[in-house]
Amino acid sequence: MTDRPALLVTGVGAHADPWHGLAATGEALAAVLVERMPVRRLDTDDVADGATLTDAALLVVNISADLGVDAAAASAVLDPLLDAVASGIPLLAVHSSSLAFRDDPRWAELLGGRWVPGVTMHPQIGWSVVQPSAPLPPFRVYDERYSHLEVGDGSAVRAIHTDDGITHALAWSRHGADGHGGVAYSALGHGVEAYRADGTRALLHALVDELVGTDHALDPAPSAIPPERAFEAAALDYELIAIAPHGGDVGVAGFADHFDDGELLASGYLLLERLRDGGAALHSHGREVGRLASVDVGLRVDLPGAAIDGRMLRSADAGIALVAEHGRWQGGGDGSAILLGDDWRVVVVHGPARVKLDNRVRLLDDLRALTRTQEERHA
Repeated sequence: MTDRPALLVTGVGAHADPWHGLAATGEALAAVLVERMPVRRLDTDDVADGATLTDAALLVVNISADLGVDAAAASAVLDPLLDAVASGIPLLAVHSSSLAFRDDPRWAELLGGRWVPGVTMHPQIGWSVVQPSAPLPPFRVYDERYSHLEVGDGSAVRAIHTDDGITHALAWSRHGADGHGGVAYSALGHGVEAYRADGTRALLHALVDELVGTDHALDPAPSAIPPERAFEAAALDYELIAIAPHGGDVGVAGFADHFDDGELLASGYLLLERLRDGGAALHSHGREVGRLASVDVGLRVDLPGAAIDGRMLRSADAGIALVAEHGRWQGGGDGSAILLGDDWRVVVVHGPARVKLDNRVRLLDDLRALTRTQEERHA
């Protein structure tokens, strides 16, 4: 571990986008970096305002750009980053950073690769096997899998994934002049859950060690301690997750995806994370937006900004609605509510836009109506 800090630069304003919770993933990334060195946090506004970058052991950028709008001027943020790397400070960029500064070719040249609009893409977010360079073993992660990234000739690929029989680079590194000011990139890290995967952490540690010239033994995998199971849960359809008390009926539809690693149940960009205390956290697009906990009278839900609307506890800001199928909502204010009843059952519905959320609720009703019809036919 070095005494000099890593400077973690998080994108804000024109160097962010609507689809990435960079503040949340920045916190998760910092927790990985601090296992190697101290971490100091900046944002792109700080860099543009002249924050000192040359006192760091490593620069780490977690930034982006909105491809749906005109590219913002790059120089105020990019020039200081380029100057710092030229002075010999290595740089690590992650995930959507490959979308940044798209109208300035100096960024792609520095990074050793880039996201190419109209060519680069990612399949639907989901579980994937990542194959890093030896000696790191393959690992499984729930994340976006960037595909068809353009990788420069001087970049050494450090991790790949395979989609539809085609191999795609997920991480690479390149050395700077005289072994100083090297650069590495990892495409992983859409949401905070990606940084909790042991394999993602090990890959980032390996890239950091390569950049700062330290030698660490492989971190042993932590012993698995299964979380308490206060809930049963199942994905009913894309971004619909049903939850019931442990031993209860989640009312599974025909589509149901029962995949559950014990800590994470994922359906699209909606995730339910089991916590050690028996509760659960709700994630939307990589950001934790609420928490659930079993209480004596039912299920307590803390969802900031939510309000009760008939059978729903709904937060437009989070793009989340909890539709009560058994039980009755009792409001506690400040986005907190309790679903009363011993046999409560709720479906978490995700839709970042209001119309999408409404459509998902209608889809839930259609699924349940279909299930009832099938049951009646086979009665």
